[in-house]
Amino acid sequence: METKAEIRKRILEVRKRLGDEEIAAKSEAIVHKVIKTPEYREADNILLYADYCREVMTRGIFEDALLHRKRIYFPRVDKLTNTMEFYQVISIRQLERGYMDILEPREDLKVRYKFQPKEDTLAVLPGVAFDTSGYRIGYGKGFYDRYLANKRQISTMALAFACQIVDEIPRDIHDIKMDKIVTEEIIYSFLRI
Repeated sequence: METKAEIRKRILEVRKRLGDEEIAAKSEAIVHKVIKTPEYREADNILLYADYCREVMTRGIFEDALLHRKRIYFPRVDKLTNTMEFYQVISIRQLERGYMDILEPREDLKVRYKFQPKEDTLAVLPGVAFDTSGYRIGYGKGFYDRYLANKRQISTMALAFACQIVDEIPRDIHDIKMDKIVTEEIIYSFLRI
């Protein structure tokens, strides 16, 4: 079996070859699937990511969530502790370039708008590769696995292009299994045990 590093390198190369129009079209198809899921419709709080480096684009989810008066939170990384927290955002203008040049909530939002875990929350996750059992590989820092470790009340949904799905990913004890993975072709659903 390939190592996580080998899978990460291979899938990043595949994703890099996707054209801009292809990414936009596939992202739009994925967004349409997401906003029709019961997990999304029933969630009052959405933990969202700002797409980066040819990931599935999330602006359509942000706009739909605003329209439906959902509270939307984006992650902000603390480089000193290698952790992240989520902060409420109501406008793209509240985001600034941060860790790895990814858009994240401005520093001044930290005081007032920190997310407190709630039952009615859907976390929408990015990633590099995903397997057909619900596991993901990110960029190797473990931010999402650490953040979600003690927050089982939060539903998880990863977004991926079909080319990011692999048969099997090696697992570590701390890896968090997704509840759903949404691609432009199919929605994978997994039971929590």
